[in-house]
Amino acid sequence: MSMIKNMDDLLSCKKKADGYARILSAGNFTDWQSLHEILYQFILCKYSLYGICHDIYSLDTLAQMSVAKTIQMTGKDAFKADSKASCEGTTSAMNKKILLLMAIQKLMGISFPREVTAKLTDTKLIARAVFELSAKTEKDGKIHEG
Repeated sequence: MSMIKNMDDLLSCKKKADGYARILSAGNFTDWQSLHEILYQFILCKYSLYGICHDIYSLDTLAQMSVAKTIQMTGKDAFKADSKASCEGTTSAMNKKILLLMAIQKLMGISFPREVTAKLTDTKLIARAVFELSAKTEKDGKIHEG
């Protein structure tokens, strides 16, 4: 893949992510499923998987696919290379998950409780947690912190 094509793909995903971010930050979701539809597309854009990934909800899998795409290796080879890269025991995929959760919290004006964060293993669980926290935040008029 050429450098220009790569940059075009990244810019396209960024633009799409910004559009989904505007929809998410506006709220107006009646249930977690409708929130999930938009949040899932946002996550795919953030992970540069928009248009090439469907019906994969595991955050680990999505993060690993994103790393593999970024370093232009197959999933298994990318995982092997990534898992040996850090002396702290973290991988690029783990870092992507953490940064994604931080971005969602900031975007939605919420804070995941510490005991919940580790359990957010797929996009549907994230959508449920965001929906519940957003409803509490709206009701209380403040950000809930964990």
